[in-house]
Amino acid sequence: MASNAPYTKQDLEKLICEVMDLKSITPTIRKQITNLVLVDGMSWKEIARCIVWYEEVFHGKFEPIYGLSFVPSVKDRAAKYFQRLEREQKIKAEQAKKVAEYQGNNIIFNIHSLEHQKRKPKQLDISEINVEGESDND
Repeated sequence: MASNAPYTKQDLEKLICEVMDLKSITPTIRKQITNLVLVDGMSWKEIARCIVWYEEVFHGKFEPIYGLSFVPSVKDRAAKYFQRLEREQKIKAEQAKKVAEYQGNNIIFNIHSLEHQKRKPKQLDISEINVEGESDND
């Protein structure tokens, strides 16, 4: 799911088999997938995100008997969770891009994105200034 390649039905079925410890997709689960896609208008990736959210965030237990019956009820929460993750990743990537770029073995800092503090002018001590014609031994 982290890659930019489109998420396929085969990817979804593989995920379901892994999390539910199944050798193959049951007819009930296959029918539920079809209904989620056709009736609820969900994509394969949205279904997979619901499954991942249910397992990793909600810590729900998967029962092959019930299949994916939980997906419609967690759809909104899972979508919000993954949107937040995507926003956080985007912010981190932008911050990293601002600081440094790597080219080969060199690190090139992007100084235009760093905040600069204005340099304070040196304050002169008038007593240290020697004027021509004056002597230090007055």
